[in-house]
Order: sequence, then structure tokens, then C-alpha cells
Amino acid sequence: MKNRKNRIIIPFSSLKNGNHEFTYKLDSTFFDQFDYSIIKDATIEIDVQFEKRMTFFKLAFKIKGSVNSVCDRCNDKLKMNIDGLEHLIVKFGIEDDAQPTEIKIIPENAFELDITEEIYELVHLQIPAKIEHNSIEDCDPLIIKKLTSLQNKEESPEADPRWSKLKELNEKRK
Repeated sequence: MKNRKNRIIIPFSSLKNGNHEFTYKLDSTFFDQFDYSIIKDATIEIDVQFEKRMTFFKLAFKIKGSVNSVCDRCNDKLKMNIDGLEHLIVKFGIEDDAQPTEIKIIPENAFELDITEEIYELVHLQIPAKIEHNSIEDCDPLIIKKLTSLQNKEESPEADPRWSKLKELNEKRK
């Protein structure tokens, strides 16, 4: 794990109870600090609605922006828009492995909330498992032509001559 330079921290101890709003702009420098990030080039804005209560916090993350990637079908460059809303509850206490993932536990004596990892994960959840152009017509035509020819070759393998003899015998029986 790389050293986190671009940490996103909410200093909640200085905030009054109630609603607060924070906006963060993320780019490649944010994602570069994570070893296995699939995002290399992005422009993302995150609006965080932070509701401070006496014993817990409620956070709503509005994620909007674009990620530059490559198409899984043709390996051509692709700009993908992302737009999502995610929620997180933060409680004070002792961390428990049986705790649901949408609830984060922080120590009783904490005075700030580091949401760097949560934002990283929530942005990655907005990216589909299969990244492709919206239409096959938008893909590189040379690659699509090659893929189609390879697919046709796979669909019509030469039959083993022993099977063709058996097939002939079976046809005669009918």
C-alpha cells in the first residue's frame, strides 16, 4: 500500500450537530496512491452530505464524473461517465468483524473521520465489471472484423472422421 498523500478527512469534532456539506474533486493523483486501482485517469466530483448526531454520523456520497479507460471488446480508448449515490453510517465503539459493511466503527476518542478508503471503494463500485462502448459500431472496426473471423473459425471446427462415420450410421437407422 502506498503512502496516502491525498487523504480526505472530515474534522467532525469542530462541527456542530446537524447537516454539513463537503465537495471533493478527484483526479488521477488521488487514484495513483492506491496500488491496485483500475482507475488511472479520471475527473470526478464527490458531494458529501454529512449529518452529525450525538452518537453517530450519516454520510451520503453523490459521485459524478468521468473515467478514461479502454473498451474490453476492442481495446480502444473510452470515456465513461459515472453517476451514483452511496450511503455510510459511522458509529463510535469497538470494531467488530460481524458489523455490516455500510457501518464504519471509529474509536470513542476520534476527532476526525478519514473517508479516503471509502471514497476510493465507492468510486470503483460505480464502474461496470465489463467496460465497453455503448454500441459495437463505436468500437474499432478492424478489431471487430478480426474478432468476428476468429469467432467463426471456433464455431466450425473440423469434425473427427470417426464421428462422421457414426453420424452416417445413425442417419441410415432412421
